[in-house]
Amino acid sequence: MKRRSIFPPLVILIFILVAVLVPTSPLAATVPEHGSSASGAGLFRFRNPTGQTELWSFSFEAIANKNGQTRGRAQFENLTAQTQVDVRINCLSVAFGINTAFAVMSGKVLHSDDPDLPKLQNVIFAASDGPVLPTSSADTITPLFPLFPFAGPQNCHEGQPLTILPVEDGDIQIQSSAQTG
Repeated sequence: MKRRSIFPPLVILIFILVAVLVPTSPLAATVPEHGSSASGAGLFRFRNPTGQTELWSFSFEAIANKNGQTRGRAQFENLTAQTQVDVRINCLSVAFGINTAFAVMSGKVLHSDDPDLPKLQNVIFAASDGPVLPTSSADTITPLFPLFPFAGPQNCHEGQPLTILPVEDGDIQIQSSAQTG
C-alpha cells in the first residue's frame, strides 16, 4: 500500500493564502497617497470697516500631502479698490459637518498692493463647500485676515475667521484625504 504525502500541496496552499490575504506593507492599506485638498474661484461682497461694500474676486488651490504638509496659492482681488493680494498657502485644515465641508487655510503674502495686507504678512481665510445635501446652503468664503504674532491664531489649525460670505458666480471644492486617496 502506497501512501501519498499531502505536505507539498498543503504548503503551497498556505503560501498562496498568505500572499493573497496579507498586504506586502501594512501601511499601504491604511495611508492614502494624497491628503486633503481645497480649491475654488468666484466673487464675494464685503462691507469694509468704513461701511462701503466692496466686490472681490478670488481663486485658490491648496493640496496637503499624506504627511499633512500643504502647498498652494491664492489670489484675492478687490475689484472696487483695484488692489490684488497673492498668497502662498502653507497650511490646510479640513473638517466635514452634517451638510457641508469646511476648509481653513493660512499662508504668507507674496505680492500685494493692498496697504492692509503687505508683502510677507501671515494671513488666514476659510471656505465652505455646500451643500453636501440638497438644501438652501451655498458655498461660502471669508476675506483674507492678517495673523499677528502673539495675538489670536497663528495658523489654520488654531482658529478660523468668523466673517463668512456667500460666493457669487463661483464654486468651491473640498475633499478629505479619504476621498482623494
